[in-house]
Amino acid sequence: LIEIMVVLLIIGILVTGAALSLGVLGRDSTLQKESDRLSALMDYLREQATLQNREYGLRCFIGGYEFLAFDSRTATWQRVTNDDTLRARQLPTGVTMQVSIEGRDIILPRAEARADELSPQVMLFSSGDLNLFELTLRRAATGEAIRFQPAPDSDRINVTALAPAAA
Repeated sequence: LIEIMVVLLIIGILVTGAALSLGVLGRDSTLQKESDRLSALMDYLREQATLQNREYGLRCFIGGYEFLAFDSRTATWQRVTNDDTLRARQLPTGVTMQVSIEGRDIILPRAEARADELSPQVMLFSSGDLNLFELTLRRAATGEAIRFQPAPDSDRINVTALAPAAA
């Protein structure tokens, strides 16, 4: 009887380990990874903006995002090309992005844009300030979402996991 209980305990531990590693317990690791990546890139770029005394922005488009820098000589926004960390990124399959600025939803443009059409939705100012934005990454199939928005009482960006929307 003890041997059977030990075997059942071992099987239970193996099944639990497999379930956790496969993510079948409800946690969306792809959505979380993309959220962590975007958060880290925004923090990195905010530091660079302060160090370089340069204005940066995040341009969101259908299916992805890219980072832009303001060129004060030409008074235009340019893609950041000298830093591979800040290259344009595609969202994982099944993940969508929603952006609102000052409480108004923004219709995201296509990925392709001419140089004179580039403009960011999220501003990362050299002073450390942010414009009033809300960016949400959402898994279409499950409704799970993660929201980014400036903290009201500090210069941080709050990242909040949202419960799946009721169907």
